[in-house]
Amino acid sequence: MEIWVPGTVTSLVQPAFAFAIDRGLRVAVGPAWYEWEVAHDDPTLPHDESNLIVAVAQSVVPGLEPHQLTVTSSLPTGMGLGSSLAATLAGVSLASALGAAPLAEHDLIAQTAFFEPDELAIRTALLGGGRQLTASGVAPLDITGLQGAVYLPTQVPAVAVPARPTVAPPAIADLLDAMQAGDGGWLRAHFPLEAQVTPSYYPHAEMVSRAVLATGGFTCFAAGNGPALICLAKATVPDFLLRLREQLTAGTVLPLTVSAQGLSVTTD
Repeated sequence: MEIWVPGTVTSLVQPAFAFAIDRGLRVAVGPAWYEWEVAHDDPTLPHDESNLIVAVAQSVVPGLEPHQLTVTSSLPTGMGLGSSLAATLAGVSLASALGAAPLAEHDLIAQTAFFEPDELAIRTALLGGGRQLTASGVAPLDITGLQGAVYLPTQVPAVAVPARPTVAPPAIADLLDAMQAGDGGWLRAHFPLEAQVTPSYYPHAEMVSRAVLATGGFTCFAAGNGPALICLAKATVPDFLLRLREQLTAGTVLPLTVSAQGLSVTTD
């Protein structure tokens, strides 16, 4: 059995938007074992039952039979790309698959929300694509026509993103219209990067913002709680990623594509 969970990018705007990305977490479930064994290549994470995936699974369904797990991830931890949500969803899905009865979708969401209380991000990771939170609930979000990159700083500040933007956020409809239109002027006036990050981090973020404009992009914004920054350009801009990498040598620039696929559980 294999579990796949995409990473997610969420905004600080309320009502918010989110989209699943083509980087994520994969859990290969091996044979039952005398104790939990979690193989992975992250030196900061445990390999036993204290691993977040296993801890969540055992919290949801106590007494699960231990298994060998192999975890591979293209999500850097602590960067605002939904790595902890992906691990939590993987744990809940593991409990659902190995337990006496599979969890219904609403139970899957409720169990995940106990650990990660962002329903928009949860539904986005479950379903894939883009989602927005409106007054009437979660709705699809069309973000076709754009290309993106994610900037990961080499030196991570202690606190990159404040709890809330320091200016009143724009209406979600206006914000999304401006993004679809590639209206960088409107976005810099109503959704400025300097209102999303802490003053100590702002000089570095402003460097990224200038590089995005210089390479044909139109905006960048903080991913969740940061410090990753999402850089956007119209899909028609040539060599955006390549040119951005040439401009930003003090960090890592990765391609960012929306994942149409959400959480999946496959069996042999």
